This record gives sequence, structure tokens and C-alpha cells, in this order.
Amino acid sequence: MFSVPVSIKDKKEMIDMFETLAHFPDTVMMLRNGDNTVDAHSLMGFFTIDEKMPIELLLESEPDDNLKQAISKFAFVNA
Repeated sequence: MFSVPVSIKDKKEMIDMFETLAHFPDTVMMLRNGDNTVDAHSLMGFFTIDEKMPIELLLESEPDDNLKQAISKFAFVNA
């Protein structure tokens, strides 16, 4: 698994991230938030995430350049 720490400040930014990740439907992605891990393509899963706690985007493999660019505004460091 490839892990990218992300920062989401509020629910609006969470929706923005969900919409961004939706452009990559063939990429296996999960979000981990404490003990909670959800499918990154699940809107219901997104709303179980507590944006006040650290969030990790988990990927099956290293992201390609298009995905890196898309998530760069959410990532603590560029993946």
C-alpha cells in the first residue's frame, strides 16, 4: 500500500476531495482516519471521516502523475 497524508479543513473541502477522487474510478483507494478505514469512492464513507483527526489516503500502488497533481492540494507533501 502507498500512503499519502492529507489535510481536510471542513466538510466543503471534504466534498471537493471526494469529487477529485471520483475522477479516478479505476484506482483502488481507501481513507484511514484513526481506526476507521473507508472506500475513498464512497460518499457515505467520506462523511464518517473526522476532519479534525489525521487522514491518510491509501492507494494500491504509487499514484501516477495525474493523480499526484489532482491530490496535491490536499496532501501534506506531494506524493
